[in-house]
Amino acid sequence: MLAAIHPNSWHGHGPWQLHSWLAPFLDSGLLLPVPESDTWKAALCSADFLLGDHGSLTMYGITLGIPCILGAFDESKVAPGSPMARLGRILPRLSADRPLLRQLAALNGQPDDPELQAVGETVTSEPGRSAELLRRLFYAWLRLDEPSHPASVSAIPVPSQPSGPGARCVPHEAPMFVTVSVTDEGTGAVDGEVIVRRYPAARQHGHGPHIASAHLAADRDDPDRRWPRTADVLLVPRGRTATRPENDPWCAWAAESSGCGLLAAETEEDGCLALLPDGGRVRVSWRERPAWAAFALAASAFYAWTVQERTAGTARARPKRSERIVVRAGDLPDQGLLDLVYV
Repeated sequence: MLAAIHPNSWHGHGPWQLHSWLAPFLDSGLLLPVPESDTWKAALCSADFLLGDHGSLTMYGITLGIPCILGAFDESKVAPGSPMARLGRILPRLSADRPLLRQLAALNGQPDDPELQAVGETVTSEPGRSAELLRRLFYAWLRLDEPSHPASVSAIPVPSQPSGPGARCVPHEAPMFVTVSVTDEGTGAVDGEVIVRRYPAARQHGHGPHIASAHLAADRDDPDRRWPRTADVLLVPRGRTATRPENDPWCAWAAESSGCGLLAAETEEDGCLALLPDGGRVRVSWRERPAWAAFALAASAFYAWTVQERTAGTARARPKRSERIVVRAGDLPDQGLLDLVYV
């Protein structure tokens, strides 16, 4: 459970006072993020239930379809006839005389309530376009030419540090892999070597000359859709499904990208299961795993190796077989060794 305390309360009462008041709950595992962090946003995106009040966070939760119950609602601070006032009339109130879990269970089906959906739609008349419209407005005010690349929003970072006593660290600092342009060099031989160098993709698209002999690797679910739609390598981190119920999972995902040549699902020890356009599946794993080994790098190295095979004219039929690739990361002295097993 996480408590998103309004910044005014943090600054009005002070961190010490809040921690003192909530000490019994913090000792039991309550998360209490500081207002300067984006932890409350991550929590809202992943919440199963929301215990709200008359603040804007409750409205955000309703818009996201999160089942909500009101723990408090100060009608004197809400404008009559406003969407928030309507929300206060619709949402149930938390009762101290009934078991909490039963009250939460009673919220099942609430997101399908047409009246709540109508209130949620009042948050914005242009859903999904705030970055585009606000950037256009700000540049017009500044009397500057707007950038040519599409306006986009960044993914909300996953908290990398505990927010309270008993909290656990999460393995990734961000839910999305950074989109990169990857160059590859090597001999192209069967037992050849692949050297990869990675660069931020945003610096290479529309900002100077494009890197020669490069492919684009992007997170499949990146909120900036220009990256997965043009990626050569689509990355699927662990914890997300790489397939859909359709008979051909490759077509289901690759159809979203105009030039996708590889769908890579992360496996243990920073390896991946690679899905190829012809239906082939290759398990890519580190046999010799250097300190810089990473899932995204393994996927890019394998993709670069397949490109080298095609370029050299050595691509073969796809029986069950295994290969081995020597991988170097830029000019680092140590090397990694990848095993490829066709499954």
